Amino acid sequence: MKFNFKKVLLGFFLIYTCSIISANASIPVFQKVYCAIKINKKYSKLFLEVADTFEKRKYGLMNREYIKPNSGMLFIWKDLEKRTFWMKNTYFDLDLFFLGKEGQVLEIYRNAKAFNENQISSKEKAMFVLELNAGKHQIKIGDQLDCAYLKL
Repeated sequence: MKFNFKKVLLGFFLIYTCSIISANASIPVFQKVYCAIKINKKYSKLFLEVADTFEKRKYGLMNREYIKPNSGMLFIWKDLEKRTFWMKNTYFDLDLFFLGKEGQVLEIYRNAKAFNENQISSKEKAMFVLELNAGKHQIKIGDQLDCAYLKL
């Protein structure tokens, strides 16, 4: 039996390439949208990624080392229910804003700690959840998110 170095090298290359492709295939592609939130009668622009499927909501902001200022993620469901989150594999602290079907802030969970796997559950039924960098926005109960995605 003759040893063929080229075939062995090609085999290792294919195994390595397939492992990279399969790892990247599990990262969902998020649509990006501009929205605004009305805080104290003034609008603040937000650049949000949309998590509108089970896979996208499951992945969320995990495995990212940072997000830009005024950026975050908008989680969307088709119904009003109590929502549960955690910070597994999330590298930075977040504020979570639970929103009603019209985009009004119903409940706030401030300063969710990076990598904490404890459940964060809403007391109110929410249709949307907005995640933003912790402590960067003075959003309060009753403030309104204005975004085309809220009207679907």
